[in-house]
Amino acid sequence: MYNRGTIQEIDNRPTMTQVIEYNENNYSDFEWFEGFAVIRFYADWCKPCVQNFPVFAELATYYAEVNPEVKFGKINVDQSPILTLRYNAYGLPSTLIFRNGEIIKRIAGVKSLTEMKAILALVLNDSYE
Repeated sequence: MYNRGTIQEIDNRPTMTQVIEYNENNYSDFEWFEGFAVIRFYADWCKPCVQNFPVFAELATYYAEVNPEVKFGKINVDQSPILTLRYNAYGLPSTLIFRNGEIIKRIAGVKSLTEMKAILALVLNDSYE
């Protein structure tokens, strides 16, 4: 069901604290991070972004428990156009997975929680081997 709130309003619920809001002033926190970072590019006007954000937040909550070393963040494309261009995040939502500051996987569009967990598990397992 469509939640009429913005992603910021949805993310401000008490259980959604694992997703960090990144912008052009603090993106180096994930770009220079030694480890994995999962970054979602979104816009508040993008209905699929807003509808699917709870799935992304639930994924972050899950990984906060099972693998807390993985960072989760979000970037509003309207507020951070330079980052949008830098990372070629044109289709929304776009999820980029970084390892040690390098993009190792791009995920385009809406995915279910099961799909996201499977993709992330594959990426993490491949990277640890």
